Amino acid sequence: MSIPEAATPETTSSDYSARYYLHYDPVGGEYAWETEHWRNFFLGVADRIVGALAPTTALDVGCARGILVQALVARGVDARGFDISEDAISGAHPDVRDRLRVGSATEPIEGRYDVVTCCEVLEHMEPRDAQKAIDAMCAATDTVLFSSCPNDYEESTHVNTNPTAQWAAWFAERGFFRRVDVDSTFLAPWAIVFQRAELAPRALVERYEARMEPMRNEVIEKRRALLDLQRRYDEVEGPADEASEYDTIRAEVEIDDDALLARHAALSARDHVIGLEASQVRLQRELEAARKRNRDLRDALDDKEDELEKLHASKAWRVGRAVTYPTRRGRD
Repeated sequence: MSIPEAATPETTSSDYSARYYLHYDPVGGEYAWETEHWRNFFLGVADRIVGALAPTTALDVGCARGILVQALVARGVDARGFDISEDAISGAHPDVRDRLRVGSATEPIEGRYDVVTCCEVLEHMEPRDAQKAIDAMCAATDTVLFSSCPNDYEESTHVNTNPTAQWAAWFAERGFFRRVDVDSTFLAPWAIVFQRAELAPRALVERYEARMEPMRNEVIEKRRALLDLQRRYDEVEGPADEASEYDTIRAEVEIDDDALLARHAALSARDHVIGLEASQVRLQRELEAARKRNRDLRDALDDKEDELEKLHASKAWRVGRAVTYPTRRGRD
């Protein structure tokens, strides 16, 4: 019985060429250690990893150009990394290149590490390969710092985007559960530190409830405050003959009609600016995509022109032209 072809398209190493990292983020600039934005970001991430997990050794799965590896080394960690892209590894900074290798996340990992990091990688992999990658990571460590954007469907290489809860469930199948005492949003809002643990159902429920209860209480309190503010605002806007109550409420909330209008205008302006910023980012991405297509077309055109020049310069072309000259002259 033959194995059916994967329904999800697969990416290959050629999808992550030097051009991919050059235009990785229109805002952050080229994805490289030499770019100040990325260098400072990953040095900050390394600080938090060391502070929260205190690893001696670390492995970055899907390390790209090894920026996180280099940042961890700068903070005293014996860090290594591998990536499927040869262009990414060859484009790494010389100081860290000997710590990186070309390899697939589906392959078994040799040795063991205090922590394995996997940042925005598995959404690029076909689902079955992503499961193999989780198996490989869980076999090589007891602690995984994992991040996979749950809602970015615009990126063409994101062929396996899943909700964060789904990734957590898959890690739980391997006996890895969220460290609720570690806030990993220093990497991304959806990042999680998974740790191997043998938890009885009671302990597991207690752990997750301990994390959920403060957030649930915060939502309730904010809803209550918002509802109270709405009621007060409605009372302020009440009938004119309720002047005394109107003045009392107005003094209590320390706000007047002009302030309300000003606040409304400020909030509207803020929302408008946020909308414009979102549109700007979207347009920048579309512009970069269009530029990429234009460059690809120019490259293809240059290749065809080179082929044509080589053909015209070849001996076979000159001989063929000479042989067919009488026939072409007769047609003319």
